[in-house]
Amino acid sequence: MAINLTQLEQNIKAGQIDPIYLIQGNDQYLLDVVRHLFINLIPNEDRMLNLAQFDMRETALSVAIDDAKSVPFFGDRRVVIIDQAQFLTGESSRGKIEHNVDDLIEYVKQPEPQTVLIIIAPYDKLDGRKKVTKLLKERATYLSFVDFSERDLQKMVEHNLHEDGYVIDGDALQLLFRLTDMSVTAVMNELKKLKLYALETKHIDAASVDALVTRTLSQNVFELIDNLLNQNLRQAVELYHELLFSGEEPLRLLGAMISQFRLLIQVKTSKQSEQGLATALKVHPYRVKLAKKTVRRFSYKALSGAFLGLSEMEKELKSTQKDPEMLFELFVLRYQNDLKS
Repeated sequence: MAINLTQLEQNIKAGQIDPIYLIQGNDQYLLDVVRHLFINLIPNEDRMLNLAQFDMRETALSVAIDDAKSVPFFGDRRVVIIDQAQFLTGESSRGKIEHNVDDLIEYVKQPEPQTVLIIIAPYDKLDGRKKVTKLLKERATYLSFVDFSERDLQKMVEHNLHEDGYVIDGDALQLLFRLTDMSVTAVMNELKKLKLYALETKHIDAASVDALVTRTLSQNVFELIDNLLNQNLRQAVELYHELLFSGEEPLRLLGAMISQFRLLIQVKTSKQSEQGLATALKVHPYRVKLAKKTVRRFSYKALSGAFLGLSEMEKELKSTQKDPEMLFELFVLRYQNDLKS
């Protein structure tokens, strides 16, 4: 049975606990939320005896299953958490631990009534051809964060703020999502900072988000490209200089810019849906959404010209000792002239 996070929270609150859960997704914040929901099923004083957590990179699966078969000590239930369930994917095991998945298959068919078994698979994709994966999806309660949407995150943020009496403007929320690449972990971490800043007013606006949220490389690149395409060339050059001055590696920065222009061109020329394109390109759907907004305003010539110019700059940077700042300024001048011709 598939459920979402809200349903899981409601079920646990109502005391409706299932024997086996499969949790899929790689956002650490969401995984931590789920983990604590299950850990809190066991009173503090009983956790030494009735809570067990096993990392499959260090412990054999059979050890965890044997533990799950044990009855609780002086308590109503036992919680067993299996971490890093790589045996559910198509990836080969990197360690020396041998996992006998038949033990898990047999357990799923007849679980211990007083044990809650939680299997955490922090991966975007599981191998649906495997018998154990099929069986878990059929018989376990299945919670996946792989398709955690913008709307899901918006609800989570608004709920978090509402509980403490805060409000956030719509444009501020969208800016927060953009500056964090819609990473749930990054959003919730930055939200703590924003709430502290707005402690007196309880109101978070776009100016606060713009001033306080830490920008990742991809967001600095987004701003740099936006300046470039909008012909704010001085700002583009200044930001490039600032990033190098702050310690950003020239080739890493250039590679990120080329990658972003490649994405813009792919989005510009594709007829697929946002989700279909995101799946095909193996990028977050939110990146495709932002890219679609960008490419509506610019021609293929503007996008391809920048991509080719930056690719040439990369070749020069790798094959000569020329100054990266000078090379970028020359690229900007050539790009400006190409657009005018």
